[in-house]
Amino acid sequence: MDETKCYAQVRGSVIRVTRLDACGVPQPGDSAVVVSKRISTITLDEVSDSGTNIRERNFGDELCIVDDAPEQTLGYSFEAALCGVDPALITMMTGQPIVKNAAGDIVGFDAETGIDLDGFGFAVEVWSRIAGNACIAGNGRRNYGYSVFPFIKGGRLGGFSYENGPVSFSIQGAQTRDGQQWGVGPYDVDHSAGVAPFTEGPLFTPLGENNHFRNILVTVPPPAAQCGASALVAA
Repeated sequence: MDETKCYAQVRGSVIRVTRLDACGVPQPGDSAVVVSKRISTITLDEVSDSGTNIRERNFGDELCIVDDAPEQTLGYSFEAALCGVDPALITMMTGQPIVKNAAGDIVGFDAETGIDLDGFGFAVEVWSRIAGNACIAGNGRRNYGYSVFPFIKGGRLGGFSYENGPVSFSIQGAQTRDGQQWGVGPYDVDHSAGVAPFTEGPLFTPLGENNHFRNILVTVPPPAAQCGASALVAA
């Protein structure tokens, strides 16, 4: 009999952001992936449409026609408060260009108008810790909370201030989209079932076309965070 796993996720651990094309397909190549801890918070809110309710009254001011439209979920807004500056992370989410110095080092980013926010997308994976004893008895593995948002568009730089404290940038205005092409994903995120030695592999169940996020337990540790972007090798 299948067993249901109940758990409590606490404290974000690391995020991985992957470059997508305009249709939500992961884009292999250089500077295609950012793995970072430079995140203070990630906030998701439901975006919905209440539709049009039809209500007609007769000449006695009595309701004679009632047809209320159900509220429909369109997606989820995505906002991120950054902890420090990783130009590659900002570029991946907003399309703003990076800036290099004379030595060729990436030292910052520009904030320009006219960015085509519909011309690219990005996927976000978030790992979190599990409260209590997260170890799996008998096999030496740990559980991790894993959330994947496979297709996001529209990230913009939010406002910020210079003060007696950290200068904090944020990503605002992004929203999950229908039509994702993530499938099982381009990464190994979970172990196989059965007995040791356990092999690592992608998601066991592919994401559906209109899946906006998935939240599950996994047993493969999150990737190591680093400054800057790295390559994504074509499958």
